[in-house]
Amino acid sequence: MNLVTTLVLEQQGQLQLTNEQVRFVFASGLHFFNLPVSRSAFTLPRSVVVSITDTTGFFRMPANGMLPLKEERAHTFARFIVYTVHVPETLELFEQLVQMIEPFYHPSNNGSWSSMLARFLRYLAKELLQRSRAEAAEDCKVPQDARLTRKMRRRFVVPVRTLAMLLLFSKGEDAVSMSHSTLKHLAELEPDMIFRPLLDTLYTAVDSVTETHRMISAMRALAKLATTLSNFAHYPEGAQHVAPLLMLTLPGIDVNDPTKSYFALSFIYNLCHNGVVFDELVATGDMPTVRTASMEEDQDPEEPPELDMQQIEWTTRASTAQFEVWIDQYLRRVFALMDNLSSSLDSSAGQSTDIKLESMAAHATELVLIQSGARYHPMVARLITEFATSITSLSAVGGVSKVVSAFAGALPELALANLLPRCCEHITEEVANGVGQTPSLSRFTRSHADTTLIWYASMLAALTESQDGRPLLKYKEQLLHAIEQLVDTCQSRHVYSVGARLLYNTLAALTRTAPARGRSVAEDVWNSAEFRENHFRYWGRHPDVADPEFAIEWHVPNADEVAFAQELMRRIVEPRIGQLSAHIDALAAAREPSSADSVTLHRLLVTLRFGIRGLGGMAPPPGAPIPDDALIDALIEGDDANGMPARRRLGLPVAGGYVFAAGSAGQIEVADIRRRAAEVAGKALEFVEQRSEGNVENSKAAILLTETAVCHHATERSTFASVRRTWDYGIDGFALDSSHSIMPRLYAERRAQLTHIARQLHNTRFVGAAESTNSLAAQLARLCLSAYSEVRSYAVSALDNVMAVAPQSKYALVPRFLDELGQSADSDPERMLGALRVLDTQPMRRACLRDWRFFPTMVLALCRAQHEDKPQVKKAIRNTAVVQVMHVTAPVEPAAPPAQVCEMVSALSGSGVLLDAPVAASR
Repeated sequence: MNLVTTLVLEQQGQLQLTNEQVRFVFASGLHFFNLPVSRSAFTLPRSVVVSITDTTGFFRMPANGMLPLKEERAHTFARFIVYTVHVPETLELFEQLVQMIEPFYHPSNNGSWSSMLARFLRYLAKELLQRSRAEAAEDCKVPQDARLTRKMRRRFVVPVRTLAMLLLFSKGEDAVSMSHSTLKHLAELEPDMIFRPLLDTLYTAVDSVTETHRMISAMRALAKLATTLSNFAHYPEGAQHVAPLLMLTLPGIDVNDPTKSYFALSFIYNLCHNGVVFDELVATGDMPTVRTASMEEDQDPEEPPELDMQQIEWTTRASTAQFEVWIDQYLRRVFALMDNLSSSLDSSAGQSTDIKLESMAAHATELVLIQSGARYHPMVARLITEFATSITSLSAVGGVSKVVSAFAGALPELALANLLPRCCEHITEEVANGVGQTPSLSRFTRSHADTTLIWYASMLAALTESQDGRPLLKYKEQLLHAIEQLVDTCQSRHVYSVGARLLYNTLAALTRTAPARGRSVAEDVWNSAEFRENHFRYWGRHPDVADPEFAIEWHVPNADEVAFAQELMRRIVEPRIGQLSAHIDALAAAREPSSADSVTLHRLLVTLRFGIRGLGGMAPPPGAPIPDDALIDALIEGDDANGMPARRRLGLPVAGGYVFAAGSAGQIEVADIRRRAAEVAGKALEFVEQRSEGNVENSKAAILLTETAVCHHATERSTFASVRRTWDYGIDGFALDSSHSIMPRLYAERRAQLTHIARQLHNTRFVGAAESTNSLAAQLARLCLSAYSEVRSYAVSALDNVMAVAPQSKYALVPRFLDELGQSADSDPERMLGALRVLDTQPMRRACLRDWRFFPTMVLALCRAQHEDKPQVKKAIRNTAVVQVMHVTAPVEPAAPPAQVCEMVSALSGSGVLLDAPVAASR
């Protein structure tokens, strides 16, 4: 089958197949599916005339007893059908084949064959789309008589559509997903043939109350097909369905059904990215006469329907009158969703269903507000302000903060004007009344009296999270006063932690260079009269990246923003270094520190850590000077310790959009603060290791401060990975086929952000070797062997990042961790667990596998570590060994082995000649 399909592809338009050969391939393809039907030709339906008796001669079991992958078989068979469909015999046999296998696509006939048949269907649609695009290209070399005609294509789409519609409500998740992909590919070719019957089905399914599974499948289909449905140039009739479908999917945002809510929000999210604008248009005059068409006419391959554009545009304009009601009801649905989800300040399950649903709701809400007309902004501000200031419980503070952050990201000036003064006023009032001043270090309990203070402090932090700095200048004094109250006066962990986050958000907003949040079109187009009156015509229109309309604006800190950031640095961040050092000295001299002293230590550690994080964008990492250069997209392709491909790494730092240039007075000041912060972080690590390791919270805070001081220079690996995941998820939704995708302007900001973060992450490689960094790494290594599991976990993660930024620090640590795996009288399983986790990190794995000094010792250490009977240790040994084996065969840079190894190689070769190291390495 592979050979025949390859010949068909390579000799397209030149290879002539006989009818018997085509029938023989179809018989073989049917045999591949292994359907539960008789293999005798006499029991087949008479309408299916296939030669099935000799299929074993075409497809034999290989000598090794292994069959080709089922998915590969389905793909190959689908490609053969699509690329020979211009042959009349192929189209007839395909229609007969569909008649035969159609019962196996029915939802009630689910079995082991369902997944393979669903994939076969998707491959048919995918290959048809690719062939149609290739033949429509100007440089297509396929002869005209061998190309697909519109009649052939529409005739081919009908049976594929029939099977996909059956799979739409299948029992298997995989089959349902394949049906959505199939319908999307077909809709790219013949949208009228897909959407007309599909929308009838979806309208009924979405409105269904008793059949929940049908509603969820319909929501998923809408989310998948949203970009094609709302593309006015591609399918004009779809625009008139956008507003009714939005109204119909509102009940899908239901806190009792997270899955349904997620796909309903995904539908809205994709519509916004495709350029849908939520603004009312005027439909003048009476509705034009509606011309109806029967389903038989819709399916006629020879007569594509003629569109009445006057009627379509009038209906689309009239439907936009629903947007005002929809925005009101949508926001109320989101408020109810956020208010009842189980997230809280203490939530650590970052990948839980509720957290994912919160994030999707926040992203969708931000896009809706960005794409909404100015006439709705007062209503939006009133609704969100009432919601954000109506305190329910602290369990909802995370969700409410996300809504406020979305509001501030979409409409910054309106959000700040409505919420920031009110938040600052409540914070001042609560602090003046003594709220939040009871020392507390607990993560899980809080005083009920702190509720109002935590609520408004969290809202204030959310307001500054998505800003670009310029709108904050108007509220400079209020922000300074609020930050100082939260991090200086308050002693409750939940309060000063939010205050520290507010400090970081403000510093980052003032100093970062980042792409500004834009709309689906450029600002001058958005404000033009033609766009405001006919915005539906721009739905689905995505200009080329080189087009001036696509231009992305960047926020570059101005002098006022830099001055505000320096004031925060000098008034809040820098004094914390001296305060922390003095407090550690006082605690070291005290016989038994009090609980209030421990809270103060934690408060200083947390505040300083967030302050140092906020200074990351002010100055480049210490190292080589950064030359001016163009954007380098290669930095964000591939994966490696820093998220960049080793083969394409540059040998010099690149421009990272820092506030101060290397060698300037501002850069020297920031570098001095970071150096002193690293020194006091080492002092804190030494103190918690010797005197206060049992205080887990302070130990973790000291570890995080150390990691930030060494690794965080405007960004870090976890931030890059998070943005990369978001980018990968989003761009997958805009892929048309394997070689074509669209780039919405709203989403291009993510691409620019990812590129910029990759450049900044690349620059952290040039921090350079420093004795202080090696000393901090050694201190973290000791805490990796702690008796407390939480301390070990934080220390291993911090050491992993430190070793990635400063690779020279890991070589002195390898023998220490390998020694922990040996059998001795004082062998401790907890220390072994810590050592195994460190050895399993990527920087340490590279050192062990690429350096002959450590590779033999590492292998022997893992073999000899089997003396420990604790199940956790044995599992860790197995996992580490498996990962090491998986990477030991990877290509590595040749390194010269020691002289001992050269002697062994020489002796084994029998040559009697001692090979020098370079020759041995090359061999």
